Amino acid sequence: MEQTHTKLIKLYVVEEQELFREVYKAILPSMASVELLDVTNSGQPGALSRTVSALKPDVMLLSTKRLSPELVAELEKIRTDYPKIGIVLLLVFYSAQDIELLRKLALKSEGGMALFLKQSLDQIDQLSRTIIAVNQGQVILDPPIATFMFAGKPECPFLKQLTARELEILSLLAQGYTNQSIASSLFIDIKTVEHHLNSMYSKLRANPDFNDKHLRVSAARLYLKTMGNEMAHGQESRPYLAGSRI
Repeated sequence: MEQTHTKLIKLYVVEEQELFREVYKAILPSMASVELLDVTNSGQPGALSRTVSALKPDVMLLSTKRLSPELVAELEKIRTDYPKIGIVLLLVFYSAQDIELLRKLALKSEGGMALFLKQSLDQIDQLSRTIIAVNQGQVILDPPIATFMFAGKPECPFLKQLTARELEILSLLAQGYTNQSIASSLFIDIKTVEHHLNSMYSKLRANPDFNDKHLRVSAARLYLKTMGNEMAHGQESRPYLAGSRI
């Protein structure tokens, strides 16, 4: 019988710090699901687009101390020109202006995107899980970034339909957790996780933006899109905490 092989995720890494470049070179080739194409410095303006065009990665991991208008513009171009490429973006610092730019960037194309503070993504398994989820089109938010998006804004109407446990599960789902990982993190049975997910999906189906064919991806994207819509109202209220576990 002919043996089938899982297609590897072609990964391109851009890291400003030399120490972390060496770490990525050491650990990423050991990931069973990843084919490491290259690990480079950020380079000159336009270098990202040229390298993406040449290497054609499935996912790009970009680590930077701080966003610049030039970098955001180049990422927007990549998201437009190569809409299926997933991006894992690791930040050391961010501002309120950065958050709004990142929200728009995450929703710009069908490709997945993960937004993390660099210090939050600190486990190899977590990084591997994030790369896989982004390659599948998921949008993942680090809880501190999600909390910043919610701060001082009204509660999201679609989230108010969900129970506290469903909200907790949605937060983990949006971070790329599998059902088994959610069950382990919350110390509940996987059947209980599936029950809560089915309940959540049935409630979200009333939203016209919810896609029945891609339940997990659609729920995560609706989560991010709703946060963005609520941010646009500019009204004050108590913050909604997006999650407390990674």
